[in-house]
Amino acid sequence: MIRRLTLCLFLALIMGCSTLKVSNDYNPKYDFKKLRSFVVLYNTKIESLNQERIAKALTHELELKGYSAAPKDKADFYVVFHTNVTKKTQIVQDYRTIGVPFSGYRHAYWHSYTPVTVSTSRAYNYKEGKLVVDILDGKTKKIFWTATAKDRLESYKTPEERRDYIKTVAEKLLKSFPAKGKPA
Repeated sequence: MIRRLTLCLFLALIMGCSTLKVSNDYNPKYDFKKLRSFVVLYNTKIESLNQERIAKALTHELELKGYSAAPKDKADFYVVFHTNVTKKTQIVQDYRTIGVPFSGYRHAYWHSYTPVTVSTSRAYNYKEGKLVVDILDGKTKKIFWTATAKDRLESYKTPEERRDYIKTVAEKLLKSFPAKGKPA
């Protein structure tokens, strides 16, 4: 019992420390019930391993929701994604109180401490990654659903760690996308 409680608390702390922020928007008038198949499209001129991982993760999540992958000319909807990395700086201000010795009498042994607040600033440079997923109608080519994920990018040592992270982001991005045959 205690082990389970400790594990749950540990997982909550880890999840609570995540900087991943996801937002989405959709057209409430769009008929999601008619959707059956999709295709994931991205810029193949600058193909990278991460683009391929993102495409596979999005495909996996949509298949879990009941949709099937199809060629572009047969797909009911298109999934298009864009990535962006921005260099950011975060400034952190620390305040602490220290005691400064103060002698009450000249040349006496009596001392007291006067509290003084000292502030120090530190700057942290980091990279923020953004993944935008737009879902378009296959006939009209108009966007009916969009989602954005922003996160502070970490260094992952193995390809498996990168793949798992991208899977997590794709899962959270598409969490609110309705399953096949369901309204939004």
